[in-house]
Amino acid sequence: MQEQDQSKTGAGSGGGYFRFFVLSFGYVAFRFLLSPLRTRLLTEVLSKELYGSLTLAVMTLTFMATLSSLGGFEFLVRRLPGQVPALQKGWLLLLLRRLALPGWLAVGAVVLIARSAGWVSPFLSTTDLSLLWLALGLTSWLLYRVFYSLGCGDLVRVRTIQLLQNDLWFVAILAGGTWAAASLTHAVGVWTGWLAATVLVVRLWARLPKDTLHPPAGIGTVIRYGAPLLPMICGEILFRLADRYVLLGFFDIRIVAEYTLGMNVTMMVFVVGASLLDLTIPALYAACNRQVRTEQAGPSEDMRRVFGIMVRHVWGISLPAGVALCFFHRDIYGIVSGPAFRDASVLLPWMAFIPLAFLTVTVVSRALLAMDRSRLVGGATLTVAVMNLGLDLVVVPRWGAIGAAMATLFSMVLLAVVLGQVLGWRTWLRREEVRPGAIFVATVVCVGGFTLIDRYGAEWSGWLRLLAGGGLTGAALLGCRIFTPKDMLLLKGTAASRAA
Repeated sequence: MQEQDQSKTGAGSGGGYFRFFVLSFGYVAFRFLLSPLRTRLLTEVLSKELYGSLTLAVMTLTFMATLSSLGGFEFLVRRLPGQVPALQKGWLLLLLRRLALPGWLAVGAVVLIARSAGWVSPFLSTTDLSLLWLALGLTSWLLYRVFYSLGCGDLVRVRTIQLLQNDLWFVAILAGGTWAAASLTHAVGVWTGWLAATVLVVRLWARLPKDTLHPPAGIGTVIRYGAPLLPMICGEILFRLADRYVLLGFFDIRIVAEYTLGMNVTMMVFVVGASLLDLTIPALYAACNRQVRTEQAGPSEDMRRVFGIMVRHVWGISLPAGVALCFFHRDIYGIVSGPAFRDASVLLPWMAFIPLAFLTVTVVSRALLAMDRSRLVGGATLTVAVMNLGLDLVVVPRWGAIGAAMATLFSMVLLAVVLGQVLGWRTWLRREEVRPGAIFVATVVCVGGFTLIDRYGAEWSGWLRLLAGGGLTGAALLGCRIFTPKDMLLLKGTAASRAA
């Protein structure tokens, strides 16, 4: 049976290759198309104040669920591959009962105490807090199922849950119409209801194995693994969330809404790059595991090859995309946002290269984690994140949202340089895999093409200008071989070995 499964997913199977392509690059393309649609519809239905409040609540609860996992998500990804399904289920149930549930109850107790002491904003009613607490529990449960499926190598369930939880919830807001847009309570209620329906669908569709094997180790093993990751998790949360609260402290929710929309549009590039890294990071870990067994010193040739591919992919995507955000920011806002937000398009050029910095940090930090340098990654990430918070407090009062964007970019570049120096760029990077010349040529082609479109297509519609720019970018990336069939064969081979 195992041989049959491997034959179905092996490199020679056309059907298996098509399935992998749809779940990897096809999924990336679908999210890239869905994100602007979601943004446009939400900014049309919701007021600027409500859009800012709802998106801030969604982000905050997602990061709270990540923090309360105490590294349990990463534990599932690293521990489950290769284990029997009954033991995989045992680990999931252990984390849900001994980590997720106590964490959720503890958050509820803290919120209750804070509300009694008058430390919670009066703008949040008891109903709001109750709905948000319920949404936190549902979000945490869904994230555990995502990382469990990822650890089991079940990419179909991973992608389906991610789409339902992260990408399609706006459908419920649209269905609620004017009722959902009436207040924050209504909007949060609709979102929480969508999460509850998603949980029900996942429970009925993605059933766990019947048999259960209790893990030989207890929850202490998970905590010992995840505790060194907490500084990194806290640092990443600070980078993604603190700037919005600083803006809220010095300005109002309207400025937060404009900044959030700008970051959401910009981070579409990050989402594309991160979705590709979901495929390459397991290949890096697999190469690292082979290196450990042979007791080699330093990165193996396989690790260097995969690392070079990761760098080429994220730089090859984010550099031309950053240039496009600078040239076409008004066209983009004319398509993805409602009329009330379009004046804020001037923020995009200041945010354009933040995804490049974020993706570079992700690549380097995952290489360090593969080499068991989690304490160093965590310490550096948290330190620079705290420094970024200090920068926000200095520049935001004077320059507002632009100051917050520039502080984030500077801090992320600094973190990338620090981690890269620790990792050893010269040791890890293979020039023939990164192909810096090809990335440079693709970027220059895009700059020249965008300049011509901007000059001679000034009277074109925003859709036509973006279509021309997108076609030029795709041709440049393919023509310069930023993505090659060899890359996909490597990733598909990794997916097949995990499924086996």
